[in-house]
Amino acid sequence: MLLIASCVVLTLVTGMFVFRPLFGESENSLDTLLTAETEMDRLIDRKAAIYGNLKDLVFEHEMGRLSDDDFRRLEAGYKTDAAMILQKLEQMGATESLEASIEKEIVSRKKAPPVDNAVPESKRVLCPFCSAEIIPGKRFCADCGHEL
Repeated sequence: MLLIASCVVLTLVTGMFVFRPLFGESENSLDTLLTAETEMDRLIDRKAAIYGNLKDLVFEHEMGRLSDDDFRRLEAGYKTDAAMILQKLEQMGATESLEASIEKEIVSRKKAPPVDNAVPESKRVLCPFCSAEIIPGKRFCADCGHEL
């Protein structure tokens, strides 16, 4: 009898251990932390969506699918939403840091030496049929199609 009771208890404990992740999510789990979205992320995503909607709205109006009154009304609403989001982002300091990071990236790219991918004249191989330059490793000429 004691053996049966201990097996039942062991089965219940094992079952609780196995099924616990299905019924309760820890707030500190790695998945929760990695997928957590900050308020700033949500605002930036919303700003991008509104700009896309404005672009689509202008396109629809230019194509004649939207009346002038509807266009003005919708455009005003989108611009109001965008202004509120930009104001919130500015209060959070997102625009300054974002602009600063963009400027930093531009400066670093300007300072970087240009990449020269050209093949030196001495290492170029020409097709014997059409004299076009052969791409290294290819079995056929890209210009005339002959097998190399």
